[in-house]
Amino acid sequence: MALSVSYGERYGWTVVQVAGEIDIAGVVALRERLQRLVTDGCLHLVVDIGRLDFCDSTGFAVLVATRRMLAARGGRLRLVLPPAESHTRKVLALFGIERIFDVHESVEDALSDARTVPGAPQDVVPRQRDTAAAATE
Repeated sequence: MALSVSYGERYGWTVVQVAGEIDIAGVVALRERLQRLVTDGCLHLVVDIGRLDFCDSTGFAVLVATRRMLAARGGRLRLVLPPAESHTRKVLALFGIERIFDVHESVEDALSDARTVPGAPQDVVPRQRDTAAAATE
């Protein structure tokens, strides 16, 4: 399955939804999108990887690099993980994802403390959708 990356704003946070497979072929699109969001000024990022079918070490490395970029700018990264019983979650656990990242079970959980921000948009409004097939990367 090809990698799909979409994003929008919710409660003042940028929510990035990633689905499909993050492997050596599709990781470039994810890295470019996350780096562009951070360099464009997004400091509060929720990356929802709950619909990933596969994530190898290259995908994990992109998430770590994004966390470092945000930390250097005073930002924060929160991850929404795949279901506990999924193979992808088990692989990510081997990488130590729950020790390294601020992890959540849902986007709503990740944003639970952001809902009280006055004037913050309440819904995710997609700005752009990138779909990267492994064959095009």
